[in-house]
Amino acid sequence: MGDALRRLAFCDEIVLVADRPTQRTQEIARRHGAQLVAGIFPLDSQRRTAGAEACGGDWILEVEPDEQVDSALAWEIRATLQMRPQGDWFEVPVANYVAGALVERGWGGVLGSVRDARLFRRGAKRWPPRRFGGGVLSGASGGALKGALRRQVAEDVGGLVERLNRLTALAAEDRAEAGHAGGYGAVHGLGHFLGSYVGRAGWREGRLGFLIALLAGLHPVLTHLRAREILETRRRTAGAAAAPELLKVATR
Repeated sequence: MGDALRRLAFCDEIVLVADRPTQRTQEIARRHGAQLVAGIFPLDSQRRTAGAEACGGDWILEVEPDEQVDSALAWEIRATLQMRPQGDWFEVPVANYVAGALVERGWGGVLGSVRDARLFRRGAKRWPPRRFGGGVLSGASGGALKGALRRQVAEDVGGLVERLNRLTALAAEDRAEAGHAGGYGAVHGLGHFLGSYVGRAGWREGRLGFLIALLAGLHPVLTHLRAREILETRRRTAGAAAAPELLKVATR
């Protein structure tokens, strides 16, 4: 985290949003001159909204904890904003690394993207209330930058599987909160696999590309099954709680 904050020194201000931050997190924020927004954020959208609202500038650069801004991208961002652009948001390329190696192809959807609208005017991006998912943009695109954010997706193959496990759990909670598990996802899963392995040329990354495509295909299936599991557990719990009340009525 410290290195990521250090690389944001080119910004006019740094806002760090943390859910129940530890003493160490608070110390790191102070050391790098970051404004710490601390709280309890059940939803990812709440955390992002709180961060955007705490920013005082006209433009916001959104950076994840596992990402870093290199000097070339920092210079490009400053130069772009000094030209007073007409657009409301810019797409920023993302360079995805696994075990320290750059993996260029096969990304898309839940595991990782190769570009995202991370530089935007205040108010040009909002986040619907949910645990998982991207933001909604408004206004006009200013184009795409050339420099890339460096994202450490996972330290190893196991980290990729853990990432999928975490993301499907969040997506399943969102679906269960909406009261449905969605479709089974088998057809969508096959489409995601082919889209990653063939459409986005994941096959060119060898075994790692196949794994990324496989995990992308499993995402809709696992999300559906986990959402069903949550809903069924809630129904059983509600039924068990209602049983004593029914017994009381029957014995009166």
